[in-house]
This record gives sequence, C-alpha cells and structure tokens, in this order.
Amino acid sequence: MGQNRQFRCTGCGYAAIVSGGSDCGFTVRTQTIACSSCKELVDVVTSEEASNPQARKLPLRCPRSRTVKHPVTKWKAGGPCPRCGAKMHDTGEVLIMWD
Repeated sequence: MGQNRQFRCTGCGYAAIVSGGSDCGFTVRTQTIACSSCKELVDVVTSEEASNPQARKLPLRCPRSRTVKHPVTKWKAGGPCPRCGAKMHDTGEVLIMWD
C-alpha cells in the first residue's frame, strides 16, 4: 500500500502531497518527480505491474506537458523545493493511503 505525505518548503512555504520518492501500491509503482518547468512535485506511474520487478518501466514525464517535454528529475523526501531550492520537510502527516 502506497502513502502520500505532505511536504513543505522551509523557504517559500510551497507544499505538496506526494509519496516522497519511489512507492508501490497493489497495481502500480510510482516515483515522485520535480518538474523544472511547472516548479511542482508530482507522483507519476513508473510501472503498471507492481508485483513484477521485470516489468517494462514507463518513462518519467510531467503529466502537465502535452506537446513539449518538461525537464524532470527524480525527487525524494528531504530534497530541494522545486520553486526556490530550499529544503522540503515532511510534516509528519500521512494524508492518503492508496492501493
């Protein structure tokens, strides 16, 4: 079962509800990414076969980019804020548990 937590920036106050890295539910695997065009954190599906480690991996893409690819990087808890670069902190709240 996957979990989404709230992360908040100490510099600018930006907040996001994401897994905070690689995560896995019953049917999919996800990864938190930072989009440098949108300046946001978002979780994207990386595999549609969660129980199969040999499954085809889906590319990391910003879901908001339709015609032009937005540059994205993997992000994990404690990483930099996509807006100002300051450290993001886990608020300690699990807000969503998903499968």
